[in-house]
Order: sequence, then C-alpha cells, then structure tokens
Amino acid sequence: MNHLPVWDMILRLVIASALGGLIGLERETHGRPAGLRTHILVCMGSTLFALSSYAVAGTLYDPGRVTAQIVTGIGFLGAGTIMRQGSIVRGLTTAASIWTVAAIGIAVAVGGGMLYVAVAATALVVLALYGIPSVEHQILRYGNERLLTVVVKAEGEPALDVLHLLTKHGVQLRLLGSEENVEEQTRVLRARIRVGADFDESALGADLVANPSVISYSWE
Repeated sequence: MNHLPVWDMILRLVIASALGGLIGLERETHGRPAGLRTHILVCMGSTLFALSSYAVAGTLYDPGRVTAQIVTGIGFLGAGTIMRQGSIVRGLTTAASIWTVAAIGIAVAVGGGMLYVAVAATALVVLALYGIPSVEHQILRYGNERLLTVVVKAEGEPALDVLHLLTKHGVQLRLLGSEENVEEQTRVLRARIRVGADFDESALGADLVANPSVISYSWE
C-alpha cells in the first residue's frame, strides 16, 4: 500500500467520506449530537491515518500499530456523545456508529476486496439504523407493549400522578425513565408499559390531559 499512486489514495478518501456521510445522514436527520460532518470526518480521518501508517512504515515496520490506536482512540470520541440524564442514557447508538465508521474507514484504506466489505458494512449499518426501529415498534405492538412519553411540570410529584393513572387503567409498568429540563421547568417521563386486550388508549389519554400536572403526552 505504501506504493499507491497519490490519486488512488485521494479516491479512497473520497469513498470514505461518502460512506461515512451515508451513516451520518441518518444520525443528522434524528438530531443526534454527532451527525453528518462528524461521521464524514471520522471515516475519512481513519482512512488517512491508515494510509499514512502504511506510507511511513513501508515494509520495515508494522503499519498496523497506527490503525490499532485508531480503534482505541475512537472510543474517547464516541464516549463524548453518550449523555446520562437521570435514569435515561442517550447516545449509545451514535457512539457505536462512530466506532463502526472508523472501522469502515480503515477497510477503505486497506483497499482490494476490503473496499467491497466497507460498502457492505455501510449498507448494513444504514439498514440497521433505518429499519430496526420500525421492526422494534412492530414487535412491541405484537407483544402488547407500548412506549408512552409524558411531559409534566417539574414542581410537585407529577410522576406519582402518572403512575396512579397507569394503575387505574390496568397498565403494567415495565420501565420508567425521567429527564428534567431545568430551563423550561418541565420533566419528561418515558414509560414502557404492557397493556391488555381491553386497554382503552383514549380513556387514558383523556385522564392524562385532565391532570393539571400533565403538559402533553405522545405514543411511540
């Protein structure tokens, strides 16, 4: 690889940018902290590091030492996208996508058959990011599980009011997360619930709207 023509290396940088951009576009459309530009730069940077390591090492040294450091170092960047607010942890998928994009960039730098592997990996990542959420939604619906998001006022104990309403309507609580917005003085409650065949979504919604602590609610 150390004898690659300059234009060949530039072409690989372009390919890496395109592949990273495809993944970053999905993150960008969902408003994630690391979006299109971050994924492009990570993928292209990984390719550039790998190409440079081969150019410098040649046949006398181990060119894989730099790429090994990419695998370790990218973890710090990915960790920066993970945020914990109360019991809710966000950014894990974005961190994983950044880590995968770095691997794709290295595969592009290796070239040959690994270029096809990089393209296939990109397609699989995009498919996972776009397709799996809808599959998860269908599985949850099939299993009589729903995701309920309720925005409530920060003062008082609105979570207890919501829990009381869920119990009143025969809902089984599976998981409850809380995220507070200090600036807007609100709190977002996200509940994964299991409902029965006779569950009345409209009746629960009416009770939520009638509660003075509830600002809004939505189903996911």
